[in-house]
Amino acid sequence: MSSRALRKAQREREEQEQSAKLQGEEEQQSEDEGVSAQPAKKSAFAMLAEEEVAEDEDGGAGQDEADEASDHAVAESIPKAPSKKKKKKKKDKGSAGTPVAKSGDEQLDDIDRALKQLSMNGNTTLPASTATGVNVETEETSKLLAIETAHLHSQNEMRRLFGRAALEHRDDDDEGAQGNANVGGNRRQQRRVQQMGLAQALRGQQGGGRAGGLAAMALRRNIFIQGKEEWPNATSGGLGMEIEEKRADGTILYRYVHNTTYKDVQRQFDIAVESMDPNRLVVLLQHNPYHIATLLQVSEIAKQERDHTVSGDLLERALFSFGRAVHSSFAKTLAAGKARLDFRRPQNRELWLASWRYMQNLSMRATWRTVYEWAKLLLQLSPEKDPYAMWLVLDQYALRARQDLDYLNISRSPIFKDALRSKPNVHLGQALAEWRAGNKSKGQQALFKAIGQYPWVAARLMQELNLDPPPAVWGKEPRTKREKFEAELYATRAKDLWATPEASGLLMEVASALPPDVQPAEVDVEAGITESEARHVLLSDTPAIIALIPRHYTEQLQSSSDPLPPSDTYDPAVQKANRNTYTMSAAEAQAELADQQRWFREAFPAGERDPINMVQIAHDRYMFEEMARRLARIGSLLHALPPELQDVDAFIVRVLDHLMGSIPAAGVADEGEELSDEDDRGLQARVDDVADQGD
Repeated sequence: MSSRALRKAQREREEQEQSAKLQGEEEQQSEDEGVSAQPAKKSAFAMLAEEEVAEDEDGGAGQDEADEASDHAVAESIPKAPSKKKKKKKKDKGSAGTPVAKSGDEQLDDIDRALKQLSMNGNTTLPASTATGVNVETEETSKLLAIETAHLHSQNEMRRLFGRAALEHRDDDDEGAQGNANVGGNRRQQRRVQQMGLAQALRGQQGGGRAGGLAAMALRRNIFIQGKEEWPNATSGGLGMEIEEKRADGTILYRYVHNTTYKDVQRQFDIAVESMDPNRLVVLLQHNPYHIATLLQVSEIAKQERDHTVSGDLLERALFSFGRAVHSSFAKTLAAGKARLDFRRPQNRELWLASWRYMQNLSMRATWRTVYEWAKLLLQLSPEKDPYAMWLVLDQYALRARQDLDYLNISRSPIFKDALRSKPNVHLGQALAEWRAGNKSKGQQALFKAIGQYPWVAARLMQELNLDPPPAVWGKEPRTKREKFEAELYATRAKDLWATPEASGLLMEVASALPPDVQPAEVDVEAGITESEARHVLLSDTPAIIALIPRHYTEQLQSSSDPLPPSDTYDPAVQKANRNTYTMSAAEAQAELADQQRWFREAFPAGERDPINMVQIAHDRYMFEEMARRLARIGSLLHALPPELQDVDAFIVRVLDHLMGSIPAAGVADEGEELSDEDDRGLQARVDDVADQGD
């Protein structure tokens, strides 16, 4: 029984009672005439309006067939007076003549029975909805992590912050860059092939404008990025999305897929990366302007050249390509907070990587509201595993974006309670969010508790702010490597949030109120840095923080295109690379070591083997990450080989020592020389020491 039907029945009952009352009064006044006055009737338009209002209140056309059946049931249980035949859209609303059929008590009983029936139906509906598989926790998580796609577009925030003039100025700059890119190619300009190549890769070989750019419809309909007309007019090249699983809790697991054409371009990309020639990547991007991996790699080249505008534009094009490929239901599911992606699939991991790098690019523009929405998106895609450890930075993004209450709702949800229980940045962020939201007393209490539990974090933060710590905080040092990691990460990142006079005053006031003998949180000696947190730090590219993560994570770094892939990845190539070297035979390890050294000999001729020069050359040739990956692999192979089979060129060991501080260069033979027994034993001991430190 729907509420619309009940209101309709009650309204008809009131009309009948009023009609009966009026009829009785008129009969007393004119008994001699013997004619009863007819009750006042509403016009058909008025009744139609009433019906439409009732339907609007309850969803109108959204009512299902069960509601219609209930309407008929109520209509049969409510007595109607005979009326003249009229052309009506639905059921008779008015009545004429004397309403007889049932007494008032009987009519009341009918209504009571209808209400009782509705109550019974409601009581039986709730358990049924639970039995259908609705997960309360999942629903709560979905509401908290629901995405407003309008906030994913940085143009919307820039328009709010700076007005339309800022966007128009940016368009003018883009047109200027386009003009420079289309200049003829004489020899003098070919000497700057890298700059021209990047610009041409960004704009494509076609000119800008509507004639050569993307269609207007394709520009508008994209949930991730607002497209640009000057971008190349090309398809996604074989990138698509499909539903992998519709889960019982209401979430939908999607996955990105590559067709044969896209896989062929991916193989060309791998060859271009192995060649260590950035111009080959530029050419590949010219012919495949929406290939994700190439866009991300060329974006990194532009970033190294400090051309952040070009770098950000390439990242936007990559996300635009992702947006064009989404499933038709993905936008609605994402807005409902129920979209999921499996991080173990390398095709999906590219979305995480592109989103993260785009967030870092947006941070330089201070469009924090957009950054915060992208952070929530990555958290929604895998809230259980959180492969990019977004909780390490979500509080700072929320506070900078002025999303204090939203962050409080998410971080204090029972769904994430266990995962966030021992994260000091979350507790400090909650305290500052409460205080900034106007709950001064509650914010002070939360900060008092947070500093008492993690005084070493407060001490490190005060050091960054050049504040004199009070007695309760002074001299507090981290007790474990993880505590040092958390303190360094938070103090160096969040110091600007506490640098205002109001926030720093709050910090000092609350810290001064702590008793000197306050007991901190219990130390967890078994808590280490997780793979997700290590991946987060490696992507942040902060050397001081990278030095705090275990070495076995840095040794697993394969490439910048897929940093620290999970051990259970679906990619067979990465699975083979992640295979434990201890299971290799000595001959296999020795053969691979020879191959790795051959790469260094070819990449660095005899006159270029000084460690400092090698690092500079690697940066200039955009192969530094490749060199670091191979050095890490050499270190693993040395640990797997017995001393008598270790044969390492001296210049490789020296650059390994220079970059990683792992193997000192002293006592290592040059190419073609042999190590003495004493030096051989020393090399093995140092390799073992490095391996032990990494473990």
